[in-house]
Amino acid sequence: MCCALHCSATTSTWVYSLTNTFSWHIASTGKSNEMLTIFSQLMAISQMLLQPHFIFDGPNRPSFRQSKDRLCGIGPPLLEKRFQELLDAFGFSWHKAPGEAEAELAYFCSCGLVDAVVTPYNDVLLFGAPSILRSVQPLSRDYGDVELYAVDVIEDGPSLDRGDLLFIALMSGADYDMGLPGCTVNVARRLARYGFGRTLFQAAVTNPFVEFMEFHAKWHRDLFQVLERDPQHHLGQCHYGLARVIDKERTEFPDPAVLTTYLLPLTSWSDGGQPPVTEVTSHQPDLAALSAFCSRTMGWPLDGLRPRLMEACVGVVVHALLQVRILCPSHILLSPPYYCSSCRVK
Repeated sequence: MCCALHCSATTSTWVYSLTNTFSWHIASTGKSNEMLTIFSQLMAISQMLLQPHFIFDGPNRPSFRQSKDRLCGIGPPLLEKRFQELLDAFGFSWHKAPGEAEAELAYFCSCGLVDAVVTPYNDVLLFGAPSILRSVQPLSRDYGDVELYAVDVIEDGPSLDRGDLLFIALMSGADYDMGLPGCTVNVARRLARYGFGRTLFQAAVTNPFVEFMEFHAKWHRDLFQVLERDPQHHLGQCHYGLARVIDKERTEFPDPAVLTTYLLPLTSWSDGGQPPVTEVTSHQPDLAALSAFCSRTMGWPLDGLRPRLMEACVGVVVHALLQVRILCPSHILLSPPYYCSSCRVK
């Protein structure tokens, strides 16, 4: 017996890879190469014991992302439209988040709608996701290795909670803040031993704004002094350069707006809203819809569709079995060639 792993994934990584591989101009047409790549990815996923749900970035995602290897703004409209049509044909559920897709993913996982978030980026942990499955790179079909990052393991092992992770990201650089010049992850992690991340997180989520800003000023001064003196020797040396940056250049570090983006992101749950789905489920691939899509969008001749869609028949069988809903909560069948062959807990 087996059960399916319910997971949720952001589409922005795929779109970014495609627009860089085939160029924005070509990818924006929603034709040929980029759709063949997406088709191959979804074909492989359809043969896994997964109930996936895909989330697209929304129109109100933050506009001040700093990361250079991430797509800023929403992807080419026609490419997204074709992507969504293909998801429907494969029987996969999806929706467009009101803002940041990764924040929406974290809330999906925290609320128990999915078992794990699938993304190549770990910063979704900063939004509160309890676990991440590190996916393969978007343009690869090698699904033989998966890394599981679980918050409880991170807390018990390296002894880093969400506040610590957020502090390390803010110090060394993340999507919404470039960090302090010269501050490495190692320095930030050592600095976290002083408790800066935990106290900052606690104050941000519990204090009214005026009280938080009073705390923020004292926190900032304490950070400056620790960088200059390293009183408990957690750093191993004094960091006068970083202290000078804190004192002269980044006088309002960390930016309260950046903290709000991580701790109170815009999601479907904002302002008392409801999730777009109450249960993540998928259906058998629609072979007729897939045939029509491939013929219309990718220009495949009718006589060549049958051999190309043979793998989709495997997905039909897999999802027919999933619909029987034979549940075995303590076991997930993962065996090659269609399933992940190993999983490393980080």
